[in-house]
Amino acid sequence: MDQEPINPRNRPCLPQALTPELLRVNKAIHHEASSLLYSQNRFDFTSCDSERLISFINQIGRVNASRIQHVYIEFPDVRILGTDKVTFGINCVRTLARIQSDCTNLSTITTSRGSTNAVALELDALDKKPHVVVKALASVDVTFRAITSLQQIIIKVYKDSPASALGRAMESHGWTKKVTQQAEELDSDDDDDYYNGTLRDVHYDEYESDQYSNFRRRVGD
Repeated sequence: MDQEPINPRNRPCLPQALTPELLRVNKAIHHEASSLLYSQNRFDFTSCDSERLISFINQIGRVNASRIQHVYIEFPDVRILGTDKVTFGINCVRTLARIQSDCTNLSTITTSRGSTNAVALELDALDKKPHVVVKALASVDVTFRAITSLQQIIIKVYKDSPASALGRAMESHGWTKKVTQQAEELDSDDDDDYYNGTLRDVHYDEYESDQYSNFRRRVGD
């Protein structure tokens, strides 16, 4: 098992990279080892668009995709239409649909901090419309729960960020909130590309501002 999540973007020949010579000895060993390799490793799709994800699943095949149990993805791209209609970006819809159809034993989803924070900032812009925020998070939960094998949803957030401010609303859906104190404490499995490689240079002192304190009060945290 790799200590770090496997990112298909960095390992385009993943089956070959994962498969040692031992796997070629006979079919029984290949089957058993492949099962362990895909079920025991985590897969990081945060930097993959839907086309890359689909290509990756096509490459490893449905059998191996069905063995995957833990993936990292970007927080669903929430779009608010009109006054309170909630929808999602097409790339997000395609990604989650393919995960749902092929990763049939998936038990855990973890979202990246960057994408979670970006969506929280968008929701924060809906000043004085906390009911829309609640509806948006409920829609995200329904989208996640469509993956019937899913047992755990881990949402990574920064302390005192708008995403962290959504704490109780997130936890009401049974999500696990994982808080990081500072940007410098990022785990290596996070997708910094969400902010074009600049996220590590960002400091979040502004999250102590009255704007975010007010936001926390509006959503009941």
